[in-house]
Amino acid sequence: MSTRARLVPALVALLTVVAAAFLWWQSERSQALVREQVLLQAEKRSVHLADAMGGQVSGLLATLDLQLRDLRREWLRGPLGFNEFALGVLQGLPPDFVTHISVANAEGNVVYDSLARPLATYVGDRAHFQTQRDAAAEDRLFISQPVESRIARGWALVVNRPIMRDGVFDGTMQLVVSTEFIARRLGALQLSDQDVVSLIAPDGTFLARSLDHAGAMGTSVPADRPFLTDRTARSGSFHTRGLLDGIPRTYGWYRLRASGLVVAIGIADAAVLQPLAPALENSRRVTAALIVLLLLSGGLIIALLLHVGRKASALEASEVLRLRQFESSPLAMLVMDIRTNRFVDCNEAALALYGYPTREALLSKSPLGVSTRVQPDGRTSAEKGAAYFQQAQRSGVVVFEWRQRRPDGSEWDGEGHLMAFELDGRPLMQFTMQDITLRKRTEAALQESEARLKEAQRLARVGSWKRDLATNELSWTDEIFRIFEVETSVRPTYKTFITRVHPDDRVLVTETYQRSFDRREPYDLVHRLLMADGRIKHVRVSGFTEFDGDRPLHSVGTVQDITEVHTAEEALKRLNEELELRVAERTREMSVLNRELEAFAYSVSHDLRTPLRSIEGFASLLEEECGAVLNEDGRNYVGRIRTSSRRMGRLISDLLTLAHLSSAELRREPVDLTRMAHSIVRELASTDPGRHVRWCIDDGMQVIADPGLMRVVLQNLLGNAWKYTSQTPDAVVAFTQAERPHGVVEFCVRDNGAGFNMAYADQLFEPFKRLHAHHEFEGSGVGLATVRRVIERHGGRVSGEGTVGRGAAFCFQLPAG
Repeated sequence: MSTRARLVPALVALLTVVAAAFLWWQSERSQALVREQVLLQAEKRSVHLADAMGGQVSGLLATLDLQLRDLRREWLRGPLGFNEFALGVLQGLPPDFVTHISVANAEGNVVYDSLARPLATYVGDRAHFQTQRDAAAEDRLFISQPVESRIARGWALVVNRPIMRDGVFDGTMQLVVSTEFIARRLGALQLSDQDVVSLIAPDGTFLARSLDHAGAMGTSVPADRPFLTDRTARSGSFHTRGLLDGIPRTYGWYRLRASGLVVAIGIADAAVLQPLAPALENSRRVTAALIVLLLLSGGLIIALLLHVGRKASALEASEVLRLRQFESSPLAMLVMDIRTNRFVDCNEAALALYGYPTREALLSKSPLGVSTRVQPDGRTSAEKGAAYFQQAQRSGVVVFEWRQRRPDGSEWDGEGHLMAFELDGRPLMQFTMQDITLRKRTEAALQESEARLKEAQRLARVGSWKRDLATNELSWTDEIFRIFEVETSVRPTYKTFITRVHPDDRVLVTETYQRSFDRREPYDLVHRLLMADGRIKHVRVSGFTEFDGDRPLHSVGTVQDITEVHTAEEALKRLNEELELRVAERTREMSVLNRELEAFAYSVSHDLRTPLRSIEGFASLLEEECGAVLNEDGRNYVGRIRTSSRRMGRLISDLLTLAHLSSAELRREPVDLTRMAHSIVRELASTDPGRHVRWCIDDGMQVIADPGLMRVVLQNLLGNAWKYTSQTPDAVVAFTQAERPHGVVEFCVRDNGAGFNMAYADQLFEPFKRLHAHHEFEGSGVGLATVRRVIERHGGRVSGEGTVGRGAAFCFQLPAG
């Protein structure tokens, strides 16, 4: 064999090795570039997601701040009715979001708690109270560090605002927020079970974390995080391993302007690269197979050259090589006869890919027989396949995607290369097909992720925008198109935006943006939109401009539709104003009526006293001077006249007392009811020393009330018990107290005396209404009416229960403080 014949196989061997090495290097380089591009896309996506989640968190904080302002406004109007308002606020918030509401006074003592716990809690040494007290004039929202709360049954943080009364700090209004609720909200944005969404305080402390929330509480992120090293930056990204689990992630973060909180979203590298792993591994296997094939082919060529030598022509060697490559290729290859529309040849890889056991089974099928009837774009396989055949015959090669069907009915997506060629004048088509089902699923997952982001913006009614200052191009998300009621086909411009702004607000919007640009600071503005049909919307617009040195790059921001919130605030404001006017008018009318009734009662009572004194005096003289000449009936008549006049005098006195109770000024101070009750009992016992009554009076009964009026209450209640047990052999009277919900104390006087019929209970507290005859028990029927008048003036209520012959119970409730 000549030297030339020896050099050719050596050259083929060298080229085969070089080609194999280059093929492997190119495959590894392509895979590295794909991974790098996917991670870069994940970085951008994480920043966008952090921006969107920042809008949601801002919405939550805005909701809390709005409720705090409403609660503070209601508290300043007066504590009366505040509890019902606070409970209504809690019911209006999402379940488990806010655990309870509390109010602390200027000394740091909790004076109100929606959980109705004893008000002995002192918060004056807490950071959230001291911060508001020291900077009360700024009236800002404060968010505390999370603490593990026994009351909230988990980690919670305090969101509060100061209470100012006449410009002086008067305490704080607090909402206790569950960090677990925030963690669940953050977790709703996770794209995989390894992704993490965190809410971080300005000093780096975790406030909530979608994964391992309990483990994150009480810890802080390292000080080298970008949002801690550069506190002026609004957003950014970085790549690192997770602080708690060590999982490598790409983090996107966004800083909330008002609170300085940071929303960080970490997308796990494994989750991002997982969809690519099968494809990359398959590519590596294909590359390895191709290298092996290349080496085998090179060896085969060398062997053929050495074996055939000068006897085989170059044409025969090429044909043998083509046939061997066709059979050993790892890619599925099929050959179709254009005239019969049938497969005429296939390799082993095609049998494996299409799922047929033998070559004969596959070659009995046509291309339509291994395809679905309709392709994903809605066109039939017959129509679409004919178009591809014609294109391949015109251009030679066509690359296309195709939906296939295996014998077991399963469907898969393939990417095919269609090449037209002739063999001995016979028109043929060669298919090279590979399975791209995993790639299609990855693309679908990315599309679903983008759809989730759009849905999150729609639910929060927040859209984002970006303005490229170099090209002056403006881009909007779909939600801004919906807010501005502009078709998505319209190209967004500054003119499109400013024409939607209410004419009276355009100068303000322009000046606010320009001031933010000049000062390089974020802005936040609420203004109106004027729709084409005359409707007015209210939106909150925020944004900032990014610079590269002195060169402005682009402006970005968000637009939130707050029309419903603004409408609700205006309706509530109007309702409050109307209620205040109505209350003032009713109060004035009631004051005039009460004065008229008091004057009438006073006049009638005084006008009746003079004739009564005359009746009593003349009856007394008649009894003294003419008693001897009167018979028994006459003396009885005179006695009844004197008794009736005295009873009438007592009724007049009681009527004057009842009228006086409505106008007497209350002097609230601590009253020892236990001591007062014992004093009244001693007075009652002195009127009839021979009676034996067992008194049961609780110790330590205290109340804040008017001492004189409370003595009137006890004198009537204990006096009634003494009177109506006068015919009971073993009389027992009890005076007790009991705690009731919402800071109310109930006091009861019970006896085992005559009792009363509950059918007439509605007459108990009416003046001059008696349930017993005068000959049974004396009285004017004003005592219980007096009791009710006194208790109601103290903000309480009174009730009575009884059974004929088995006693009665009269209870009154008063506020504890």
